[in-house]
Amino acid sequence: MTETAVVYSPKYLRHKTGPRHPESPSRLRVIMRELKKSGILENERCSLVEPEIASVNDLELIHDIDHIQRIQQFCRCGGGLLDQGDTVVSPESYEVARLAAGGTVKAADLVMEGKFRNAFAFVRPPGHHAGPGYPMGFCVFNNVAVAAAHLLENFSLNRVLILDIDAHHGNGTQEIFYRSNKVLYVSLHEDPSEFPLEGFADEVGEDEGLGYTVNVPLPYGTGDRIYLRAFNEIAVPIINQYKPQFILVSTGFDNHYTDPVGNLFLSAFSYVKIFDAVLESAVKFCQGKLVAVLEGGYSLRFLGKLASVVTARLAEIPYSIKDKPRGANLKIRRKGEKTIEQVKKTQSIFWNIN
Repeated sequence: MTETAVVYSPKYLRHKTGPRHPESPSRLRVIMRELKKSGILENERCSLVEPEIASVNDLELIHDIDHIQRIQQFCRCGGGLLDQGDTVVSPESYEVARLAAGGTVKAADLVMEGKFRNAFAFVRPPGHHAGPGYPMGFCVFNNVAVAAAHLLENFSLNRVLILDIDAHHGNGTQEIFYRSNKVLYVSLHEDPSEFPLEGFADEVGEDEGLGYTVNVPLPYGTGDRIYLRAFNEIAVPIINQYKPQFILVSTGFDNHYTDPVGNLFLSAFSYVKIFDAVLESAVKFCQGKLVAVLEGGYSLRFLGKLASVVTARLAEIPYSIKDKPRGANLKIRRKGEKTIEQVKKTQSIFWNIN
């Protein structure tokens, strides 16, 4: 069995957002260029896989049919600004967005069926801000949520973990599974007071989903040390108690200190540590079943290298870059430590967190 599937298609480049938009086709170009240049894609432990378009039935597992049809019609009429924010689509974006959701489902199927141990779906447009009936924050369909719902529907799973490490809270993903105990949603993100206005520590789920939403809203400027402390002291013990049957990682590289959109100043060091821990949990609880899915990440200088660091970790291929861990000033560290204690207190009602 080949270790890692890299799901990608040049068709993802057909989603056009305009010359100054950060979520551009260049993001995937730099990722694929570095994966090839580094030799990761040529390694026998890694295989490039073509995605398949998501069925409308799969999309309807989480999205309203009106939302799906609106996107189709809007793109058919030429595209443009899809919402009141910054979500832009072009004539081909409906098909490309379905291919992004389908690529994520394909990755999950390949891993679930034992054809690959894990996978990274390099898809666009991203997805975690898209809710049941709305696009948002560059996102059209919620790729990770579609894959999670597909796993629940078709493989009779009842414990799927979605770990969201994008710089911004995945409000769409949270809303979709807020009342479900079949999906544990854990998100570490920057303070959501400006965007997306959801993802605060006291948002913990409702009804059957009470306790299955974990939000860690960190202050702007948080560096590696505080971020990793939050991850190790909150996310890891909760994940280990949940014992997931499958792990999906909404992987945003906009946490990096060079990113023009994110406000958390992490280095590649944090991504290595996060995926080492998550891979360990995957081996312990679900035979290594893990799919990483591209969300944000807009630093064209570092994006390819960060994506390669994670892919190499998944496939156990040697790869390293020079990127020193980043610190934070005392005021930010203390604010971060206060947030960690607040989240622990909130979540201790549902989970055993020391």
